Amino acid sequence: MEQNKVKILVACHKPDTVYSDDVYVPVHVGRALSKNTSEMSHMIGDDTGDNISPKNPFYCELTAQYWAWKNLKAEYVGLCHYRRYFREKITAQNIDRIMENADFLLASHVTFETSVCRWLINALIEEDIYIFAHYFKKLYPDFSDTFDSYFYQGNVINPCNMFVCRKELFDKFAEWQFDFLFKLEKVIKFSEYTRLKRIMGYYGENMLRLYCLIHHLKIKELPIVSMVGDKKPIFKHSYLREFRTGLKFKWNNRHGMKWNEAVITGLRIDEVLNKDIH
Repeated sequence: MEQNKVKILVACHKPDTVYSDDVYVPVHVGRALSKNTSEMSHMIGDDTGDNISPKNPFYCELTAQYWAWKNLKAEYVGLCHYRRYFREKITAQNIDRIMENADFLLASHVTFETSVCRWLINALIEEDIYIFAHYFKKLYPDFSDTFDSYFYQGNVINPCNMFVCRKELFDKFAEWQFDFLFKLEKVIKFSEYTRLKRIMGYYGENMLRLYCLIHHLKIKELPIVSMVGDKKPIFKHSYLREFRTGLKFKWNNRHGMKWNEAVITGLRIDEVLNKDIH
């Protein structure tokens, strides 16, 4: 029973040093399209069982999330990366303590000088971000206020799609997340550029925290380190820096979010905004 207390997938897309033990399970993401199958044959592939491995160029580590949802059995499940781990090593013996009074364990939050929406636009293209917001509010009108608070009026994310939670709670989240993302596939025009084609991974990076806010779930945060046993966080955090960032955010966001009308007009001409994707 103890060996199935908690399982944390470690997403890997190329051969590298990766931590593994009875809890941390390396998984080769995107194996269905990979050229590194022989070098990584000792790992579980996300192309086994019920999977979306061929979608990895667009979904990134979310193909490991999907694999965990459909194939992993444990009381607690989680996800980290071969170069991204929670600073506290998670074991079958300490997981109950770590998760006490928490529904989700997430990576320590990162704050921006812009809204979450504007940060995504700066990282990607505005059309893809408008489509995400448009259809989220169209499909989930009851969550509109929470979405606006997070997306337009907030400047905080929990990065890297990393998490730990009870499997039954994760199953509910994953069903909701992938249902929405699969629907967006009907309207998104995937780019050929490597950075831009990762759009579904970017969407997912925002849906975990959003799900917690919508359902009033308790979040616990831990810093991210490069390897189990390291102490130095990858993302530096200080209250002074966060305070200064918050002041800049309030100034930058003082007029609220204004979409580029040319973007909206173009999407209407392309007949992207009136699709029935239920």
